Amino acid sequence: VDTTAPVADVATLADVTAECSVDSLTAPTATDNCAGSITGTTTTALPITAQGTTVVTWTYEDANGNITTQTQNVVLTDTTAPVFTTSPADVTVECDASTDPSATGTAVATDNCDTSVAITYADTTVAGVGNNSVITRVWTATDINGNASTYTQTITVVDTTAPVADVATLADVTAECSVDSLTAPTATDNCAGSITGTTTTALPITAQGTTVVTWTYEDANGNIT
Repeated sequence: VDTTAPVADVATLADVTAECSVDSLTAPTATDNCAGSITGTTTTALPITAQGTTVVTWTYEDANGNITTQTQNVVLTDTTAPVFTTSPADVTVECDASTDPSATGTAVATDNCDTSVAITYADTTVAGVGNNSVITRVWTATDINGNASTYTQTITVVDTTAPVADVATLADVTAECSVDSLTAPTATDNCAGSITGTTTTALPITAQGTTVVTWTYEDANGNIT
């Protein structure tokens, strides 16, 4: 008769360690008094992708149903942070482009375990003269296991664009005796928005004939139309 279960060849199986996954395991063996060498089997599904410790149970069964089991730890610990593959360069842009990714650039990162890395950024802005400023943008790439990398980009915001008059040609103002007031026209600025024109022409205008009134649109950084 055979009533003796196989005996594991190694008393304690070594832990298997990795960062992301274990795709295969080397089956351990046991020695049986009747069958000789027996290769262990397990019901644990491969690959193993769960972070932390997965206990794999190996079973050695001889031809007469005598069974011995043995456990082995598979330990997954992801300690590698994502790597930026695209890091936006420091740039100088007009203020209306400071939030435009096509002007300031976007970051891309890859990770050893995560195929879809989460990328966020936070801005710290130091104001300058007028609408000029410097934005310190800190990009953060975080993988599914909480490992993170950061990258710092400097965005210099300038205003070199003059306002654009809302009406290409201002209509003539006509009267017989005098013009006591004029409705100031407006212009649109890429940084300041709507700007109301100013003039140095004294009112009322009483001189017969044509008086040319010059309207000036000036933004906070001295750009003039």
